[in-house]
Amino acid sequence: MLRLTTILLSIVGLSVGIWAVATADEKKPEIPLAREPVVNPYLRGVAALGIVEPAERNISVVSPELGNVAEVLVDAGQQVKVGDALFRLDSRTIDADMIRAKAAVATGEAAVARWQALPRPEDIPPLEALVAGALASLNDREEQRKLVGESAARGSGTDRDISRAIFGVSGAQAELTRARAELAKLQAGGWKPDLDALNASLNLQKAEVEALELLRTRLTVRAPRSGKILRRLVEPGEYASTDSSRPSLILGDLTQLHVRAQVDEEDIGLISQVAYPWVVIPTPGLAPSGTSVGAPSGDDATRRLRATGRTRGAKVTTLDLDFIRIEPFARPKSDLLGINSERVDTRVIDVVFRVRGVPEIQVFPGQAVDVFIAEAE
Repeated sequence: MLRLTTILLSIVGLSVGIWAVATADEKKPEIPLAREPVVNPYLRGVAALGIVEPAERNISVVSPELGNVAEVLVDAGQQVKVGDALFRLDSRTIDADMIRAKAAVATGEAAVARWQALPRPEDIPPLEALVAGALASLNDREEQRKLVGESAARGSGTDRDISRAIFGVSGAQAELTRARAELAKLQAGGWKPDLDALNASLNLQKAEVEALELLRTRLTVRAPRSGKILRRLVEPGEYASTDSSRPSLILGDLTQLHVRAQVDEEDIGLISQVAYPWVVIPTPGLAPSGTSVGAPSGDDATRRLRATGRTRGAKVTTLDLDFIRIEPFARPKSDLLGINSERVDTRVIDVVFRVRGVPEIQVFPGQAVDVFIAEAE
């Protein structure tokens, strides 16, 4: 009896539970979206990923050579002008070479000054004395030759004695000539070709100093154009790289922003005829290559291609875009989102737009936006 009662109560409880669940009319709460969904504003349009960039593109500032950074003179967000110093590399190696080069210049200048100071006053008296001695020796030899000749005339001298006396006179004359030449050479000063060689060597040493000065100024990296420091990736004491993929600083002009839309190669045909509707393909033999019919001005072309950009995030703003150009080169897609359906072999064509006016929310270079371009009707 107890078992039967338990079974009946279980059946009744299960039935009541099923009835309560079946008749319940509780509404599920509507959970609001985290952010407004991105909707293409055009009835027929092309969607693309856009990257915000300065009007003249970002400049990746790299070191001209490998070396330690001695000083960084700017910071992110700072406005700079053309030629402003950005950072300096360690210049101790060049400074050491500069010391040696300047010492070589001083040596060359001393050599030129030494040539210009010739002759030394104290060098002249010894040569004058040498000339006087040679002249006295010549007079003595002449006297001896005269005596030998007189002896030979009396029959007391031989032909050998006469020859020896004549040879002595010739030797004395040669010695006098040499002494006078040495004195004349000393009194004339330095030789002009020697001065030319010294000046050429001095100029070479000065050129070495100037070359080192240029190399030292090269170690101070300066702004190639006016703009704002968008990012600083180097600190004093770090080793600067010459690799453009690892720049020390990123510089850009934010006075005018552009959006570079990456349009899939399969969709570019939907908008290229809107951007350039006047371009025609000439028929061979009928028109020269590059013929265009009714090409409007740049402003007309801008109005022909309608585009809108939208930022991402919790607060979305719309960017009014003016068409600038289609860059005629397809490249592999480089901005991958990591989703399973994304193809890594996709090739894209860059379509560049100008951001019209000032956006309600500040946008930054490198920021991703959704770009919608009106499709050709």
